Amino acid sequence: MKVLYLTTEIPYPLTSGFLRHYHFLRSLGQKHKITYCSLTKKPRISPEALAALQPFTERIMIFGETRPREPLWVRWLGALPLVGAKPQKALRFRAAARAMKKAVRELLQREAFDVVMYSGKNTFPVIADLRGVPIVADCCDATSARVRGEMRHANFARRLWLLMRYLEVRRIEKRLVRKTPHLAFASRRDRALLLAGAENGEIIPQAVEVDFWRRLPEPRADNCIIFTGVMNYAPNHDAALFLLEHVWPRLQSLLPKLELVLAGRDPLPALKAAAQRIPNVTVTGFVDDLRPYLSRATLYVAPIRFASGVQNKILEALAMELPVVTTPVVAEGLRLGDGSAAPLRVAQSAPQFAAAIVELLQHPEECRRLAQAGRQFVEQHFVWPRNIAKLEALWLAAAGRNGAA
Repeated sequence: MKVLYLTTEIPYPLTSGFLRHYHFLRSLGQKHKITYCSLTKKPRISPEALAALQPFTERIMIFGETRPREPLWVRWLGALPLVGAKPQKALRFRAAARAMKKAVRELLQREAFDVVMYSGKNTFPVIADLRGVPIVADCCDATSARVRGEMRHANFARRLWLLMRYLEVRRIEKRLVRKTPHLAFASRRDRALLLAGAENGEIIPQAVEVDFWRRLPEPRADNCIIFTGVMNYAPNHDAALFLLEHVWPRLQSLLPKLELVLAGRDPLPALKAAAQRIPNVTVTGFVDDLRPYLSRATLYVAPIRFASGVQNKILEALAMELPVVTTPVVAEGLRLGDGSAAPLRVAQSAPQFAAAIVELLQHPEECRRLAQAGRQFVEQHFVWPRNIAKLEALWLAAAGRNGAA
């Protein structure tokens, strides 16, 4: 088939939620002819990113990498203290979306595509007026739920910005699920939120490469907990600070030799400052490979208070045979289609997290049971070949084909 593939960000390097599209492109680009178009907020796309995608695409078109000519007032907006940068970035991103919409319209006028593959709430204006071509929409997660969750924990100024973002995203989500019947969702929870409880559409969760995310032959520490992620991403930053400021003080007197590792790129100043005041805490910043850190750790603790979709970091920890303690909102995203829950411990409050950590550290046999069950859970339900096959079936159904490419 000939596919026009649209995303809201470049899915490379493989350190963000966009990585699912790299795996989709890598596999399906070997069977179908793909023209790939994407928005980006990055100031520059690295040659490595383009080199990673080019073998699986016939064409790559990026919008937003270079700024078009813009009114002076947009440039001045970025100089305003406190609030200027975010509206400026939003305006520039919308300008990139308009350029991408024009390019897509011209492509469809010149060439016949069997299907348009679409992803990203910010990309919706590109397809809003499309007619006459089948569309498969990767709705992925209920972004509005994550934004609404963050509002509960944000300060007043940020809450106002989040409210505007919530209203915008919710409007797009409602339009998106009416745009096409060919829908994909990251979890049953996200499908229920976006479809008001209806069960049409395909569940295509995140996944991991289980051969890569495998324990290394390194000795496991007796008292080391770890949390990983891109640390300037709001849910991760909030979780790391919550762990440091609310959970860790409850553990220090009980387990004075306990270590905490916060591993991942771009930690914000507030997190680094908080960690410097506390003994036995390490903030790594960027690391080439997280597996040695995960292999050494005893427990994976993720007090993520607002989320949607499926968190890759949890799948990676489970695949690495680490017992996981996390929140209900994260655990619900891992629930299977039949309602089965993931093999992990769930906690909500700081006392609950502290109690779960102490209990597991005192019962190594339960840690071993959870570690083995977690690896099996990922191997059985969260691997790329199964998910890619589901997406390809959606493409074929949308194009009115029974299986031939």
